[in-house]
Amino acid sequence: MKIQYTIYWDKLAEIQELKEFFEEDFSGFRKLIENRIEEFENFSDAALDKFAKLRVLEITNGCTQWGFRRGDQECLSVEQTRECMNLIMGFMKRTELYFPSEGQIEFDDEQKAFIQAGRSLYKDAFKNNVKESEREYYAASTAQFIVYGYERVKRAISLVKQDYETLFSLYYIERGQKYIAPYLRGFQG
Repeated sequence: MKIQYTIYWDKLAEIQELKEFFEEDFSGFRKLIENRIEEFENFSDAALDKFAKLRVLEITNGCTQWGFRRGDQECLSVEQTRECMNLIMGFMKRTELYFPSEGQIEFDDEQKAFIQAGRSLYKDAFKNNVKESEREYYAASTAQFIVYGYERVKRAISLVKQDYETLFSLYYIERGQKYIAPYLRGFQG
């Protein structure tokens, strides 16, 4: 069953990392997001649950890594930052997750291909500085939040906080939540 979403495009267009793409080609970027929504809707609820957990972990780790690179006052030590990165990169490379309260979470071949495609897009966008890949990445990321839905993302945030707060620190758990929040305000459904 296809879920009906009310998408607040004007709110999404205000998100810092999406602004330029909406300003350059509002309808084209919107269409790109809508196409990705259709693609992600093909996954089961169980798969979307797993993907949401992975996405929240990725974002939390990203906030931790950026904080370290910038030298934020709250940044973790080199060892702690490396431990966070190694954990998440290990999950990505093995395409599996582990949460102490839930145990091992595995992905099937289709789900693994989805994760690998996301990693490849991320690398092209941010490691190889391919502008079109960055546009595609942010469209895909936005679509993921919409398809995962508010409740699923909130459950994933709670799980990451519960199981990994001691690793990432409360500060970076909250930074991840603040990064996600504008996306969650950009839709209803």
